[in-house]
Amino acid sequence: MNELRVLLVTFLLAAIGVAAMPATQFRSSGGILDTHIHITNGLGPDVDLSIHCKSADDDLGEHLIHYETIYGFDFRIKIFGGTQFFCSFQWPGRFHWFDIFIQDRDNCENCAWLIKADGPCRFNSETRSYDDVYQWNE
Repeated sequence: MNELRVLLVTFLLAAIGVAAMPATQFRSSGGILDTHIHITNGLGPDVDLSIHCKSADDDLGEHLIHYETIYGFDFRIKIFGGTQFFCSFQWPGRFHWFDIFIQDRDNCENCAWLIKADGPCRFNSETRSYDDVYQWNE
């Protein structure tokens, strides 16, 4: 009976520890809950892209991405769902925003995006191309 209590307490402490972890974990371990986002500026030569990504828990700050340069971030998805990151995208004369990761929509551990003027394109591992084209959020 005592062993069962110890096992139960250990399980509860581990569960509390996982639940208390922030959604974003900048890690390189590649665990089963880790997700990696890679965003490439595909707007054209000499067009710099300003990007600002956030979740409900984390603000990743503003970053400047030069043409064909990649900005990336890592995070740990929530066990019970609901992980979401959105980004604003700005370049000369244009401003858009897009939900770069929605846990229920995006079934990828390594989500690669190519940002084009007409919308973000997600890398399709089956076709090995950026042919999953999305519209900008309103």
